[in-house]
Amino acid sequence: MKLPDRTPVARRNGVASMHLIVLEMFIVEVIKTSEANSQPIIENKRWRFVLAPKEYFVAPIFAAVPHPGPREVTVQVKIDGQIIERIYLIGGFHPMGGNGHSPALDVRHARAIFSLLSFRDDSFDPAGTRLIRFSFNQLCHRYAESNGGRYAREIKKIMRDLTDSYIRITDVKTGISHSYRLIERLDIEDRPPRRRDAKLARSKQTEMWFSGCTLSPEFAGLLSDIKELQHLKLDVFTSIRSPLAQAIYLYIPSRACHHTDAKPFEITLTKLLDQVSFPKPSQKNRRHKLFCQHAEQNRSIIQQLDGLETLKAIFRVRLVQTNDGTDWKLQAWVEKDQHNRRLLPGNSKLINEWIASGRTREQLDERLANVEPLSEYEGDLFEKAEVRLEGNERFFLLAKAMLRKR
Repeated sequence: MKLPDRTPVARRNGVASMHLIVLEMFIVEVIKTSEANSQPIIENKRWRFVLAPKEYFVAPIFAAVPHPGPREVTVQVKIDGQIIERIYLIGGFHPMGGNGHSPALDVRHARAIFSLLSFRDDSFDPAGTRLIRFSFNQLCHRYAESNGGRYAREIKKIMRDLTDSYIRITDVKTGISHSYRLIERLDIEDRPPRRRDAKLARSKQTEMWFSGCTLSPEFAGLLSDIKELQHLKLDVFTSIRSPLAQAIYLYIPSRACHHTDAKPFEITLTKLLDQVSFPKPSQKNRRHKLFCQHAEQNRSIIQQLDGLETLKAIFRVRLVQTNDGTDWKLQAWVEKDQHNRRLLPGNSKLINEWIASGRTREQLDERLANVEPLSEYEGDLFEKAEVRLEGNERFFLLAKAMLRKR
């Protein structure tokens, strides 16, 4: 493939027009990639960025441990400049009355719902079928990077919970409530065994074929309002081993996002454990031990949380004693500069052109701090152009940050 004619780009007052430079370099990068791969490889890693309702990340909606239910959580959200307070009642009831025995949702259910949402693509119709297609093996791998028997049995039970459990949301000001489930129906077929020599072939039992699920109309409607959604880095979330650390990671970063090392967000361990419905040791030293044990194996709660990536920053935590010495408190903050350094290559022609155009490194850092991951629409454009994203995501994010509107 021939390189394009490198005619001089448009200039204004002796300074190259930045958007044309970026587009030219983008084209050259694409051509180089295509030349290096006679069979273009399309690596779709967009599943790592999952869109879910913002409210799931601003309050402890998901408990740290299994909870027989019901469980109540207060959520405050900002809508059109106004603070709206809502009360979530999760599990333990049915909208039609009676004794509800469905469990409250915990981080296992969060992990499953985020995993299945990672399969949502352009074929998803929130006003129509509301169907998300995936196999059970695919779901197991997204959930746990394994489809072993223990995980498969656990995930089956979790999916049953998601079809049975209701969430009731009450607006505190108006008193109006509405209830919904997350999943309306599982798409399952029972088929004869594929292997004729299997024991099942000589019995009346069948194999379960799982091909996806249908979301409830209410939940699908939430996912259609892009302003009320937020990205989660699914691969980071599923890499956390401790359920307590998972529950903390889902909502404490939203509290810490405007805090720094010098002025961190603070919460006592007593209050934190109450919020995520985790059994609370009565003694101060035992609460401290809960967060620091297994440090010699590099898997304490603090070690699992400290240094994790969020969408736009690095999450930092530490423990300090309260002023009165009666408890420990978790301090949390984010490091946006450190996150930017991970995006920036050491020697970048793109950055050099940015600075040569009269802009500053500080302006670039500011844009990088607020850049969103590649959207589904942008990813589809790359796929149609047969552009290999794997290994080039940092370049494209850098270009996106430079081209974004202020």
